[in-house]
Amino acid sequence: MLVTFDLDNTLWDVDPTLMRAELAMRHWFEDRFPNFYGALGERGVSHYRHEVLLDEPAISFNVSRVRLLIYTRMLKDYGLPAEEAESFARMAFDAFYDWRQRVDLYPGARDVLQQLRDQYAMAVITNGNADVHHPHISLNEYFEFALRADQVGVAKPDPEIFVMAAKQKSVPVTSLIHVGDNPDDDIFGALNAGARAIWFNRHGAGRWLRDDCVPDAEIHNLYELPEVLAQLV
Repeated sequence: MLVTFDLDNTLWDVDPTLMRAELAMRHWFEDRFPNFYGALGERGVSHYRHEVLLDEPAISFNVSRVRLLIYTRMLKDYGLPAEEAESFARMAFDAFYDWRQRVDLYPGARDVLQQLRDQYAMAVITNGNADVHHPHISLNEYFEFALRADQVGVAKPDPEIFVMAAKQKSVPVTSLIHVGDNPDDDIFGALNAGARAIWFNRHGAGRWLRDDCVPDAEIHNLYELPEVLAQLV
């Protein structure tokens, strides 16, 4: 059996992390390029993300590539030559990437993973670009491997990424149990692949809203996970 975990909003709240990262990057650009955002007419990441995805919708699953292209376009619009813009965009991405890893784990996350590690093989399936090996996160000791959409070329809810995880562990996908917060990407995706799914309903949504699938179990905090897993095995 293999237990796979989503990361963002399953092991930590990603919104504060991204807010800090975006603020840090605003300072990063302003420190290096005078009146950077003023020169762009105060157009920021959201505006440029929309542009990038309009031009290259096929890369929407690759959040790292999208971010790099966003910064490249911003720097070109600021007035940098293409080669210089691309060079600074790579530096900007590296700075953002470091901030993006500065997560605050949910209560019990590390303790629960430590407990589960002795009982189950565990891995990560994420559409984000958090890195469990990064020093700011340091969760790699609990997971045998991690599948990131930007690295493997396919994203949840595509069943293929769940099949890939099962194949990497040499187990049938029916022996995979996925834990995640997103009803579409995590729960529907896993169930559609033939795996089982535990819905992390941390915010206490009153009811399950999809009518084409139902999670195998539901938890409201990570402390509940060991008992729920034991019931499913």
